[in-house]
Amino acid sequence: MNSKQVSKILLIQALEQSDPQGRYISHSTRQRATQHAKKCSPDEPPSSAERSIQFFTNRAEFLWSFLSTSYPMITESFRGAQATIPYTIVAIPAFAAGLFINGLGTSQRVNLLNFPLLILLLWNMGTYAGTILPPLLGKDLTGPLLSHLTKGFATATEWLGKGPWQKIALPGGTDREWILQSSERFMNLWWRHWNPVIISQVRHLLHIGAACLALGIILNMYVRGLVLDYQATWESTFLSAAQVHVVLYGLLGPAAWFLGFPFPSAENLAHLQAPGHGSAAPWIHMWTLTAFIGIVMPRITLAWLSARFAHKAVQSFTLPLDEPYYLQLLSTERGQGTQIDIVPYSYQPSPAALDCLGQCLLDLIGNQATLHWRDPLPYGQTSVPWLPATSPQTMVLICNLAQTPEAEVHGELIHMLQASIESCNGQHRLLLVLDREPYQHLADQTQMKGRQQTWQRLANDYHLQIVVFDAKDASRDQFLEKAQAALWPPKGSMT
Repeated sequence: MNSKQVSKILLIQALEQSDPQGRYISHSTRQRATQHAKKCSPDEPPSSAERSIQFFTNRAEFLWSFLSTSYPMITESFRGAQATIPYTIVAIPAFAAGLFINGLGTSQRVNLLNFPLLILLLWNMGTYAGTILPPLLGKDLTGPLLSHLTKGFATATEWLGKGPWQKIALPGGTDREWILQSSERFMNLWWRHWNPVIISQVRHLLHIGAACLALGIILNMYVRGLVLDYQATWESTFLSAAQVHVVLYGLLGPAAWFLGFPFPSAENLAHLQAPGHGSAAPWIHMWTLTAFIGIVMPRITLAWLSARFAHKAVQSFTLPLDEPYYLQLLSTERGQGTQIDIVPYSYQPSPAALDCLGQCLLDLIGNQATLHWRDPLPYGQTSVPWLPATSPQTMVLICNLAQTPEAEVHGELIHMLQASIESCNGQHRLLLVLDREPYQHLADQTQMKGRQQTWQRLANDYHLQIVVFDAKDASRDQFLEKAQAALWPPKGSMT
């Protein structure tokens, strides 16, 4: 997928999620887009990732045609935002800035120990160390850095949403709030899913800028050296000539060897100590080559690596098909041959809870799955006679929040279910649901929260996450998100 396709799908997602009632993009239009996408999808297995991605691409194109007619401002703004940032927008200003930086100092006497390029060189060396050392030391700074960047991006997005442009009159008056909410949601989605590409592209531009800045400074030094006579000297309160020789040889010795210059001895350096001085030309050549090898070449290499990584990230990107938005749209294509067993434990859920839970589970597993409503298991029973089954099966165990979890009872049942599922070589899954409804009229929020934590501590012993459910306050998106993460065993561990 390319960046334009990804951005278009994410924008359609933001527009639809910001319009749950279908006031601006009607449900019938969305349904037509879904049907069109199904017809255009290639003849691949319905559950294949390639078909799913093609489905969402075709669906987005259909809705894009609708938006181009009904809301042209959205599509035109999107096209403008998709303009590729050329590297010249960073390279030219950085090179120009380097030309205006006096790399030889403000006087015509160049202090070898206070050479302006030295600061730039040390700064770049620190950048390389910060890039290379953490992985070598086994420390991953990507997670914390990405977390801070995400928080910063979210803050910036919120600030943009509350900026003075809120007062700008948007065409169509009533569409204004929807467009603003969609824009904020799109920016969050775009950053969350596309941040590896964005970070690599930013790194590419920064490396290009650093290399061009160094090149500009180098060119400036030679231009000044052509028309002005610069003399080299040094001065220090603490260092002797021998110590200065060690420092400069460590910095400039490789460049002197490459250029074929005999590096000055400590005695020669003593003659350059202020107020003494000598020709600055060989020192400028050595500093230039050192800067080129230490700054320009590594930065160009890193820029190439960043561009390559960004390209690979784009090519390998896949939509987060396990998120609620995608699960619901793909639900009609999934679940064939799968059986969903809903098993209450030691209580009878209300009809509203069973109906709502059934709809959510079909969104999760797929509308083609078969729902089986099992009779409640009596308290103390730790075996389920219909497990394992021959066809793929998702066991949904519903427990009552009003009950206190017991390791000898509930824990033993969970253990037996997991043992049966593990014997089926990854065909079956387990989901533990905790029904809040029976406990709401018996306890306050503090007591309910404490009971939920007690249940989760028991579930932790079996590497499970509970999914708290309340039919009267059920958010299908929230339920799907939590249930997808709570299915056991996780997809990565299934054989």
